[in-house]
Formats: sequence, structure tokens, C-alpha cells
Amino acid sequence: MTVAARPLPDFVVLGAMKAGTTTLYRYLHEHPQVGMSRMKETDYFIRNKNFRLGPDWYRAQFAPGFDVYGEASPNYTMREIFTGVAGNLVEAAPEARLIFIARDPVDRFVSQYRHLWLLGHARLAPEGLLDTTEGREILATSRYAWQLQPFLERFDRAQLLILDFDELRCDPQGLMDRVTDHIGIARHRVPLMSAQNDAASIARMPGAVQRLWRSPAMRRFDPLISRRARDVARRALSIGPKRHVPDLPETLLDAVAAGLAEDAAAFRRLSGLDFAHWRV
Repeated sequence: MTVAARPLPDFVVLGAMKAGTTTLYRYLHEHPQVGMSRMKETDYFIRNKNFRLGPDWYRAQFAPGFDVYGEASPNYTMREIFTGVAGNLVEAAPEARLIFIARDPVDRFVSQYRHLWLLGHARLAPEGLLDTTEGREILATSRYAWQLQPFLERFDRAQLLILDFDELRCDPQGLMDRVTDHIGIARHRVPLMSAQNDAASIARMPGAVQRLWRSPAMRRFDPLISRRARDVARRALSIGPKRHVPDLPETLLDAVAAGLAEDAAAFRRLSGLDFAHWRV
């Protein structure tokens, strides 16, 4: 069946944000059986983002000639901001395999705060952070059990694979073997690759360029731009002075851990993993 005719996607890396989804995307991109979307985060199943661009735009993200097709959009599990994603996905691809990689929820909170600061979206001082809308949204994104609930209401639990970010760092081959088993393709030797993220380039990319980069107008050109060309352009546009993010005090991190304790316990029960090195 051609890309134009088959249900898409075959699998989705749902998140968590700032937990290794870029590294997973790139490992999967190197697999000869896998056609990953040209654009890592298509955000297609989010109605107030790229869903409006339509199915032809989405299908154009995938090159023909592969056995399975997938994408990685951690915004899909940010249910405090984006609603209806699980329903849109199950309508398009009810048999899709789902993948969720979890990082220490407190570390993930810090990483997202740094990311938003560098983007210029949330220049919030640490003092009183959890009393702001943005701070509460960052906290909610670390509530993994809560984030996954809409998907578990619509997909069978067996369709969901939950992974540990620490394993991605320590044993990427073992982790990727479980990923390929889950999506039903041959195991493949993973390339030597350091953890991938765009923080370094984001820290130097001017705000106006970042906003243009993510604008709906630019998204229409995404299927025409390869991932390699996208990475080259990102590096070339990272020309500004490096921005520095304030440190978060231990008292704030303790409050974050306390606010996430109940969900972390629920997520351990859901996943069957102990996450022994987590702060919470």
C-alpha cells in the first residue's frame, strides 16, 4: 500500500517533552525500515496547530518506500494546553503503536523551564514560578500518568510502550531493541550518537527568527525541506549572543517534587518501572 493510501501513522512518539524524543527520532530515522516524518514535531493532530493544514500536508511529510511510518510530537501529551489529540489520532490510526519516554519529572520541569526561557516564551523569575499560569503548565507536563490518560481511554494498553530516559543514556541499544520489537520491525544496530537537543542553537537564535521558523506560513514548506537541510539552517541562524537562564533554587525544586509525588506514584504503577533514580 502506498503512503497516499495507507492509514498514517504506524507509530507515534508521544513524549515526554524534554525527555529524549529528539534522540529517539534520530535513532528511528536511521533505521532502514522506518520512514520518519521530515519534520520531527508535526503537531498534526493538534487542532489549533497543524491539523488545519489537512491530510495531504501530513502525508507529504513521509517519503515512500518504507515498511512503517512514524513521528515524534511531545506536544501531543500536553493536555493542559492541547485537547482532543487522542481522539484525532485514534480516528486516523486506531492501530498505531504509541511510545512514551519518561525522565525524572523534576529534571524535566527544569529542562522545560530553561527551554521556554531560551525561546523567550516564559521569562519568568524562579520566585513565585509555581503561582503563574506558565509555571503550573510546566508542572502539569511532568504529570505523566495524567498526560497519558486520554490515550489509555482510547487505545489498548498493549499499544503503549513506556521507556526510561536513563536507559536511553546508558543502554541505547537495549532500549531501541524494545522500540523496534514494539513497532514490529527488525532490530537494528544504533549509530554512535550523543544525546540530541536543540538547546545550544536555541540559546543563540534571535527571537524574531524563532517565531518565523515556527510560523504557520513556514510550516507549509516543511515537506519540501529535508531534516539535514533543516539542521544546517538552524546552525547557520544561531548567530546571536548566548542567553543565560537563571538557576532554580532547591526550595522550588522541593516544592515541584511535592506537587508531582502523587502522579509519580500512579505512573510507576502504570508503567511497572521503579525509576529508582528519580527525585520524586
